[in-house]
Amino acid sequence: MDESRLRKVFHFTEDDLLNNRRGRFSIDQIKRLKAEAHRERKSAWESAAILFVVAGAGMAIGLTIGFIAPALIGRILIFLLMGILWPSVWAGKGVQIIRAANALQEPRLRQVSGRVHIARYENEYTVQVDGLEFDVDRNPAGALLEGDEYTIYYVEATEEIFSIEGLI
Repeated sequence: MDESRLRKVFHFTEDDLLNNRRGRFSIDQIKRLKAEAHRERKSAWESAAILFVVAGAGMAIGLTIGFIAPALIGRILIFLLMGILWPSVWAGKGVQIIRAANALQEPRLRQVSGRVHIARYENEYTVQVDGLEFDVDRNPAGALLEGDEYTIYYVEATEEIFSIEGLI
């Protein structure tokens, strides 16, 4: 097993691996996580704002149509669907996106050990270990050996591999 190839494919340093073995992130990994969290939070708020606008627009349309609907049952249905259900669903999805982004604010380092299986789906690769599946940027076959045992250190919220080492 070529450790330098592992570091190149999975973008980590020896310092990263040493810190991950101790259950913590390296300084470079913390900087990277903070930058990713900031980008994710910004994107989440932008997405959530769009969903809140959709919720508000649906509610406004529902209330407008509900007031002018001729039949009482039509008014009630429009009020329920567009005045309550529509905004609840869209605003709820916006809140869900914001909560998911906030989960990256306090990342947790996890590890898993076991035999690896490399899977390819069209042009994308995954590394599977002990029931977990990690997306990888490129073919890891040159760095990982199918069926060998490795310890993978990853971020719990995103399941992004931060470092990896072979077990002897």
